[in-house]
Amino acid sequence: MSAKYDDKKHGRLLEVGRKIEKGVTHKLEPPFIDSILGTLEFFGASDAEMKQFIFDLKVAKYKIWDFLGMSYDSEYIQSKPVFIGFDKLVDLYTKMKDVGGFAWFLRGHDLDIEEPKKCADCIKSYQDWKKESPEDAAKREKEMKDFYGEVIDVG
Repeated sequence: MSAKYDDKKHGRLLEVGRKIEKGVTHKLEPPFIDSILGTLEFFGASDAEMKQFIFDLKVAKYKIWDFLGMSYDSEYIQSKPVFIGFDKLVDLYTKMKDVGGFAWFLRGHDLDIEEPKKCADCIKSYQDWKKESPEDAAKREKEMKDFYGEVIDVG
């Protein structure tokens, strides 16, 4: 599959992002940022590109729509394999219209084989996760580790 820059898609991203992300920086927790980064790595981001993406999302903490928009609009990124990943992430973000749901989708769906779509279950799962008490989170984490072992990040 190849992807091509679409000015209308970029405009939709900016429109949706400005509506749903308020504040100076993004509010996503580290496991969700790691899901975005893992997706970009899967779609062929180089080590140098990954370093930049890590800086943008973990240090500068650009809003997710701003990060996606800068990258999607970049002629450098458009010429790289990772552009396919950005194209799919932009589609997902604009269809989901919920930052937490967008990030949750990346943890439970496969953008390589699934078309980006709105997932009400992903939005609800993220909202439920955000409401979880520390005690409930510790219990869930213990159950996950008991079932899967220590080999996965359950954050």
